[in-house]
Amino acid sequence: MNSSPAIAWEDRLTRFALALLVLAVAYGIAAGAVVTMYYDVVPDMGSVGDRLGSPLMVLYLLAVIVSLIHMPLAVRDLRLKLWNQAAIRTMVGIAPLFIFLGAEGLVAHFLFWGPISDTGRYHILHHSLVAGAPLTFVYWLALRRWWRPETFSAASSLSLRSWLIGGIVLVWILTILSILLFGISPKTFAGIGLGGLIGLVFVWRMPR
Repeated sequence: MNSSPAIAWEDRLTRFALALLVLAVAYGIAAGAVVTMYYDVVPDMGSVGDRLGSPLMVLYLLAVIVSLIHMPLAVRDLRLKLWNQAAIRTMVGIAPLFIFLGAEGLVAHFLFWGPISDTGRYHILHHSLVAGAPLTFVYWLALRRWWRPETFSAASSLSLRSWLIGGIVLVWILTILSILLFGISPKTFAGIGLGGLIGLVFVWRMPR
């Protein structure tokens, strides 16, 4: 049994990220219901809906940021050939990002009826009900099934290489988010991607 303080904090952060996702879904459903009910009653309800969507975005982003702490730990597990631990930590580290991306469009727009989401009246409610809620539920089931940090093998402290590789992955993730949220030119994206790939190969080949 691994009951080190580091494992305890990792478990708390995982549960905190899950709580943020649940809060985001609950807020999205509530805010979406308000916009839907009052769309024809309150003047310029579309603009109100845009403002109500900002806290939802913040909650998802906080869950993503909190979860990224697992990535350097997953890299360390890979170096130590702890494949099962690495897979679980990677899943926990990137799942909130996929939930965010799915709830913001990849699932709501492409796997369900997009015309509903294109209307201002049902936009927030549609994203939260058909994407955010089921994806978060699946993530909760995955945590119940596989997240057992107390059973993880004790490992050495994080090396500089693990931190650097985790940092490169973080830059890639933030780049993807920037593309989706703010837009970025293809040349800039290609430059960041190529630079990150070169850096990843260089860091991975560093001596231990």
